Amino acid sequence: MELKAPLECNMQPKEPQSGCKDCAKALFLSWVGNLSFAAMAVIAINTRLVVPGRLDGIGWFTLETVQRMVSAHPEHDFHLIFDRNPPADLFPGKNVTVHWVWPPARRPFLVNWWMDRSIPRLLKKIQADLFLSPDGFLSRKTRVPQVAVQHDLNFEHHPEWLPASVSKHYRWRFPDAAQRAVRLATVSQFSAKDISERYSIPADRIDVVYNGAATAYHQPLGVNPKQAAAAIRRRMTGGQPFFVFVGTQHPRKNLEGLLKAFQSYREKGGTWDLLLVGTPMWRRRRFNAKDILAAAPEHVAKHVHRSGWLPQLDLAAVLAASGALVFIPWFEGFGIPLIEAFSAGTPTIHSDRTSLPEVSQGSGLAVDPSDTEAVSIAMKRMEDEPALRESLIEKGKDRADDFSWDRTAQLLWSCLVRAAKDSGMEWQDNSKVER
Repeated sequence: MELKAPLECNMQPKEPQSGCKDCAKALFLSWVGNLSFAAMAVIAINTRLVVPGRLDGIGWFTLETVQRMVSAHPEHDFHLIFDRNPPADLFPGKNVTVHWVWPPARRPFLVNWWMDRSIPRLLKKIQADLFLSPDGFLSRKTRVPQVAVQHDLNFEHHPEWLPASVSKHYRWRFPDAAQRAVRLATVSQFSAKDISERYSIPADRIDVVYNGAATAYHQPLGVNPKQAAAAIRRRMTGGQPFFVFVGTQHPRKNLEGLLKAFQSYREKGGTWDLLLVGTPMWRRRRFNAKDILAAAPEHVAKHVHRSGWLPQLDLAAVLAASGALVFIPWFEGFGIPLIEAFSAGTPTIHSDRTSLPEVSQGSGLAVDPSDTEAVSIAMKRMEDEPALRESLIEKGKDRADDFSWDRTAQLLWSCLVRAAKDSGMEWQDNSKVER
């Protein structure tokens, strides 16, 4: 459905206005929300990356979408599968059963065991109709129809960014999962095209389910935003205005380029500090901001601060208190920090490649991540041009309206319904599918 330019509208529920963006959205979501299975279904979901205190992009995607699906569809049974002690109270509901399945799948060989031995046994035991895996891996040892969410293929383009064993594992399991899946979901048109071309998957078997931003990012500084922002600056940077980076410390996030650009910005007379939010992806690989900072000149390093991982409410407040988000990765399947910044009213500087131009749609300053001089100039403009910042804030807020976790969950649900139909399932009453 095409969303036309917004017009003034009284939002009469029974009289949607032609050309109204809000009405078009409401009609679309109503249509998606009405898709359902023929009868009660048993749906198993891999929720192993929902780890409180360590949630990253895929973990948040899983948490936000699964919470909404189980709440919106009490007529179906959901079995949520963890590889460690399940978090309490995150998934309430009489239609939810939580399973703790051994082993903890934190190494490639353990993922293989978990997916190919433990998961098939559980799926057979609960008589699952469908298995959803938001982390992209699927079982090679079950006949239960499966749906994988593959967020991006960065490891195919740059295997050197990952530890060798992890890179090899992804490049074996992901194409295998893509071929096994009844349907695939991914988080951008960029990733959909990449998966289709790389793994020879027909485009009509891939559904795009864009990420969202939680309501916590809407006005996170409360009723006294200036006072709250000043308090955050005192806590995080000693009172200094600051740029912020949000993300795991991973080679593809281009932290080296960011620090070089920040050094150039300071040498141009820039006065803001830089706050890095996030933790190392692989501690054994020893790729983290601490090592990179150690190589930076002292007069630059003293203006760079590290917060580690932040809870969602704290992260939202930090984003809103910052002067701008600087997010210049080499590769992204979506780029959730961009939408979170838009929602929080924070202007952005972002990479001009992979999925980020698609997500931004001109709502931020796009730069070449390899051109540290261009990035530093963009940073200086953010400090020197209040009118530019205000313009980007308004554009970002408008763009943020196009994304929500409600919409993501509804689109993912429609993907599951299509998968059931593509598998030829015929659920009548509460009978199970013959496999």
